[in-house]
Amino acid sequence: MDYKKLGLKVGLEIHQQLDTHKLFCECPSVMQEGKPDLVVERRLRAVAGELGVVDPAARQAYLRGTTYVYNIYDESNCHVELDEEPPHKMNGEALKTTLLVALLLNAKIVDEIHVMRKTVIDGSNTSGFQRTSQIAMNGTLEFGGSKIGIPTFCLEEDAARIVETHGNKITYNLDRLGVPLIEIATDPDIHTPEGAREVAKALGDILRATKAVKRGIGTIRQDLNISIAKGSRIELKGVQELRLISKAVEYEVQRQFRLLELKNELTKRGIKKLEPKVVDVTNLFSKSPSKVIQKAVKNKGIVLAIKLDGFLGLLGKELIPNRRLGTELADYAKAYGSKGLFHSDELPNYGITEQEISSLRKRLKCKEKDGFVIIAEVGDVAKRSMEAVVERSEQALVGVPGETRKALPDATSSYLRPLPGPSRMYPETDLPPVVVTPSLLAELKMGLPELPWKQIDNLGRKYKLSHDLAEEIYRSEYFDYFTKLAKGSKTEPSIIASALTSTLRSVEKKDIKLGYGHFKELFKALDSGKFSKEAIPEILEAWFEKPEKPLEKLITELGLEGISTKNLEKIIDTVISKNQQLIKERGERAVQPLMGTVMAEVRGKADGKLIMELLRKKVLK
Repeated sequence: MDYKKLGLKVGLEIHQQLDTHKLFCECPSVMQEGKPDLVVERRLRAVAGELGVVDPAARQAYLRGTTYVYNIYDESNCHVELDEEPPHKMNGEALKTTLLVALLLNAKIVDEIHVMRKTVIDGSNTSGFQRTSQIAMNGTLEFGGSKIGIPTFCLEEDAARIVETHGNKITYNLDRLGVPLIEIATDPDIHTPEGAREVAKALGDILRATKAVKRGIGTIRQDLNISIAKGSRIELKGVQELRLISKAVEYEVQRQFRLLELKNELTKRGIKKLEPKVVDVTNLFSKSPSKVIQKAVKNKGIVLAIKLDGFLGLLGKELIPNRRLGTELADYAKAYGSKGLFHSDELPNYGITEQEISSLRKRLKCKEKDGFVIIAEVGDVAKRSMEAVVERSEQALVGVPGETRKALPDATSSYLRPLPGPSRMYPETDLPPVVVTPSLLAELKMGLPELPWKQIDNLGRKYKLSHDLAEEIYRSEYFDYFTKLAKGSKTEPSIIASALTSTLRSVEKKDIKLGYGHFKELFKALDSGKFSKEAIPEILEAWFEKPEKPLEKLITELGLEGISTKNLEKIIDTVISKNQQLIKERGERAVQPLMGTVMAEVRGKADGKLIMELLRKKVLK
């Protein structure tokens, strides 16, 4: 797509966990598994903010009527996370790190920090709000010839994490609640999908340059604000992987473009206004063979339907992979408690018969190009869900509704909730303001780290790494391992860096981690000549299967013990003897295929560099 012509604008919100104790108490920021020490069950209500207005996202969450279950762990939680005790003094270490990031991005630091409450009643905060503070404003990211405005830098507490959803009950672990987060928001100065990924990467590098942030999946999250000229602003929540950002932008642009096409098609069909009337059609489906409808009716539910003028053939039209207009309507229904819906473009199916469709179309007075939607649920849920579907259907005539969407693992997205309103912020009354003193800023300015791209260049020069390898190990969660190992090992730093990046990616097992001790032992043994560097992938792969096994035993079992130079020469002499005709025909060019033969023979027991030296010497003598 021509993104310039479409008027693409993208802004980022980066949320990075800090590697320190929690923001408003002294509990450690560690994740917990297993049986909790305490379980609490609660309901949350939407209330009006200071301006007397109820936030639309909070209202939707309340109407769904969800019950929230909280798992509490003695090691990670106290009364603050449970909202049974006022917050303690703001974490000074987290504040200094946020100020450091703001200074690196040339921002204006506020004189006095005020903690605010942001209404959130999706259960992720026990209090019904998230505490957040603006630390700085009007920063700039300059890289690659571009300038990206950064209007706000905030320090806030992370939310609880969902561990289970069962019907209308959601279970959260409170271990993550309260972990300090830096939030960096950019202006919509990004105009290509790849540009969004590059900006996210640059900001992530700057955060890591402080050496005070957590590393690994889930510790940094990207939200994207995306719009095109005739579309609307979409807030895309929770893109966790850097590689998915550009694809997520591409899909959202495509989705908005297709929705605008649908709007134009409805206009061509003469649909200027929708006034869908909700009709109770339970009697039409009282004996339906559809299991979904049978279940709803048996549970004293109802079947509701609406006619959608001119929508036939549009509800099933693909917007992006696995997402259609019918899917969008279903998402709205699910947000109010429904398990889903049926629409005209997918029927007859799911046990609903052609005869039932014919009777329904007659009851709704459908014309040739009219579509319809059916919801079968318990009364209140069915009514709320259908009202949401009516609202979303009406928005199809406008084009693209502004909304908050959830990023999915394949980089597509689903509807999550309405965009939040301006009335959900109000002051935290339990905490005094924090004054940012000139002496503190002077101290931080003295210790500003180098920008990451300079650190990467220095890393490459110091350890003789290519730029790509230096960049890869710098961003790796094993970067600290690398600096320790490179300092204390005879092995070339490039071999260590490659082992900790590309080699690990190719052999590592999900949910299994090798610790620093494994790698220290690995390279100590390599330095001692107990195996060759070519055997590293095979050893690591086996170690992931049995991480508790001693290295020497592993090497023996794999048959990877290093061979002496004398024995290696015997193997090379044998290979040369068997390939005299090849050497006679090719001369020096025979070295490369002979190298492969010798490598296959020794199978990782000898260093490739040494094999090549000996081969050249013997072939060319």
